[in-house]
Amino acid sequence: MNTLPGVWLDDLTRQEVAPRFDGKAVALIPVVSAGPPAPHLPLKTAGLIARALGQKLVERLAVVVAPVIDADSFSRQDTLRRVVGDRFDGLRALGAGRIAVLELSASPLGTLEVPGEGLVLRGGDRFADDEYITSCLMALDPRSVHMPLLPAGSRSEAFAGERGMAAEVDALVDALVAKWPDLA
Repeated sequence: MNTLPGVWLDDLTRQEVAPRFDGKAVALIPVVSAGPPAPHLPLKTAGLIARALGQKLVERLAVVVAPVIDADSFSRQDTLRRVVGDRFDGLRALGAGRIAVLELSASPLGTLEVPGEGLVLRGGDRFADDEYITSCLMALDPRSVHMPLLPAGSRSEAFAGERGMAAEVDALVDALVAKWPDLA
């Protein structure tokens, strides 16, 4: 049986969590903000992309990916900051010694901070680019793209989304390994 180096937190039992954090595993908290939705894309777009990136990280590194936090569901930044802080504290209570926040948004959220040796990763710098986001969704869930509402002249394509997400994962792996070299 081929096991992956990483795992999704919500796939573990309480008994399985502590051994994951005894080693070098990094807890990863994805936080997404899609900004104003494009008329041809469903509201789930940013979360779906975050889960796809998280899965690719699970396949490459010893990470424990926590459930995605949708920043757009909070009307106040201080509420988002508290939710991320609570998630951080919860992971620490489960034994996580290394924690990173993965921020995927069209513009920096600005309020995400991690105490101590934590790391904030800015992914999704291209989240403001509708062509990129549409291409990603075409690669992940093409039936979700409302093609009649796609802007005229769009050059979005699934292959471009696959390539873009692969480059994004490579950059995230590089950043995580730069912080914690023993992950490689």
